[in-house]
Order: sequence, then structure tokens, then C-alpha cells
Amino acid sequence: VDLKYGYVQGEQRFFFVLGLIDVFTRTAVGQYVGLRCQAGDLRRTLAQALLSEGITAEHGLVIRSDNGPQMTATEVSRWLAVLEEKLSHEFIPIRTPNKNAHIESFFSILELEFLSVTYFKTFAEAYQRTHAFIRFYNHERIHGSIGDITPAEAMAHYKRGEPLSIEAIST
Repeated sequence: VDLKYGYVQGEQRFFFVLGLIDVFTRTAVGQYVGLRCQAGDLRRTLAQALLSEGITAEHGLVIRSDNGPQMTATEVSRWLAVLEEKLSHEFIPIRTPNKNAHIESFFSILELEFLSVTYFKTFAEAYQRTHAFIRFYNHERIHGSIGDITPAEAMAHYKRGEPLSIEAIST
């Protein structure tokens, strides 16, 4: 999980993109786009992702994040403490984004292929188009790291109990 900024040129203001990536399938399993991003937004986005993905204690889920204010907020810490039987939360060391490489890779793609080449007139347009790009990322954009298939295809393989390619497993 991590945060990225986008810019709405027509309103001359920044917006936030909060993303949650499944490191196995590279699927963006949760996202929030807003003019602000606070602890409650992170908690709600993570809760929705856990629910939609059917995460249980048996999955042994680890949430990895940096030490930003949303991630270290009391509201989030208390909420995650209640969920300890379902998951664990680990913080990467300060100034080491390489320790959270999958979300950084996702945000690099978001920046290079979308944010840096898109002009937004309004926040509503930024919101709609950002969500559309994330749908494209999940369902149409192929990824070499998972065997030249889309994250949605990788997730479908996983849910059917089918292995991903040798190339994908070795990365």
C-alpha cells in the first residue's frame, strides 16, 4: 500500500491516489482517489479490499507500507490491531522505497503511462479517468513479471488453482 499524487491542471491542485497491490498477481485490489487522503480513507479502502478479496486468517496476509502519516495514524493502528488474526502490518525502513517495490512499480506505470501525459480539467475528470486507467491496468495491460498476462488473468489462474508460468514464479 502507498500513496501517489496527481495534478488537476484546470483547478491547479493536487489529488491523491491510494493503491493496494497484490504482489503475487500484480492486481490493484484497492484504490482511493480524492482531494485529501486521511487515515479513515486508508482504513475504508483497505477494509473494502479485504472484503472483496475474501481475505481470511488462513491467507497469512502481510500489509507492507511506508511510515507516512496515514499508515502510522492511531485510527489505522488500532483498527489493524483488531485484525491481527487476519493479517500483519509491516513498515518498510525509512527512505527505502525499494522495500515496497511492487506498489512503487505500479505507481511508476501510473505516472509514466497516465498521470504525466494526461491533462485534467476538473477533479471529477481526474477521478473518473484514474479509475478507468486502473481498470485498464488490471484487465488489459499485460505484465511480463507474471508471464505476459493481465493481473485479472493471473488472479483467475490462481482462483482456479492453476499455476502461473515458471517466469512469473521465479520473479
